[in-house]
Amino acid sequence: MAAEEKSYIEKRKKARKIKTRVSSILFALVFMFWGIYYLLQSDLMNLKNIVIEGNEQVESEEIINLSNLVINRNIFKYNLKEIEKDIVSHPYIKESKVQRKLPRTITIEVKERQEYAIIPYMGSYIYIDEENIVLNASDSYIANDHILITGVEFKSFKVGEKIEATNDKGLKVVMDLLKAAKMTSIFEMISEINITEENNIRLITFDGVDVLLGEGKNPAYLMVALDEILVNLYTKNIRNVVIDMRYEGHISVKDRNTWED
Repeated sequence: MAAEEKSYIEKRKKARKIKTRVSSILFALVFMFWGIYYLLQSDLMNLKNIVIEGNEQVESEEIINLSNLVINRNIFKYNLKEIEKDIVSHPYIKESKVQRKLPRTITIEVKERQEYAIIPYMGSYIYIDEENIVLNASDSYIANDHILITGVEFKSFKVGEKIEATNDKGLKVVMDLLKAAKMTSIFEMISEINITEENNIRLITFDGVDVLLGEGKNPAYLMVALDEILVNLYTKNIRNVVIDMRYEGHISVKDRNTWED
């Protein structure tokens, strides 16, 4: 047999072996993918457990209803992004994260919005969070529930959406003041903040102390200074006063009766 013919036969055998090996690998891959697909579509992947995490205000059952998850349905038939979108439609839920935990569990982790202040409006009390999102509207108000923001002017509101006030500049100043107050010990002392006059914001404590804040510029300074003043007054058991902080660099404390005279 000629050398060239022998070389040709050897190449044909090698090519046949390679072809056979590739075919075997492809067959194995197809079989494996088919097996995985069958497994993922089988009853073994049917939803059995729904785990809710991070909720304190919204009931777990309510979150499950929002998710539209159904027990015994295959967990791969759900669009997790759509579920997350449906869950955050609840005004008290800011963020949601939905994950599959094989083989039969879906977890829902939520981050809730917190009630921050209350705005009275036409006989109702509108609960908002620190981003001015309307969380709830109630017909009743408990005095020590949350800080009352009065003097806000707007035509209407919608639960789950941000308030659009006609005096939104004053509302923004109030929210900045409250954020600054939360860094001190006086946040729990504040009963009401009035913005009827944007240039003369008025704060009232639960003890009846009136605080005139002017335009509310430099919220951090105002709240730290007010904190020191109130601590000093309360140690001396002084309550019936008006604190005037309208003028930068000048703070005065006067007896209410003298002020009103």
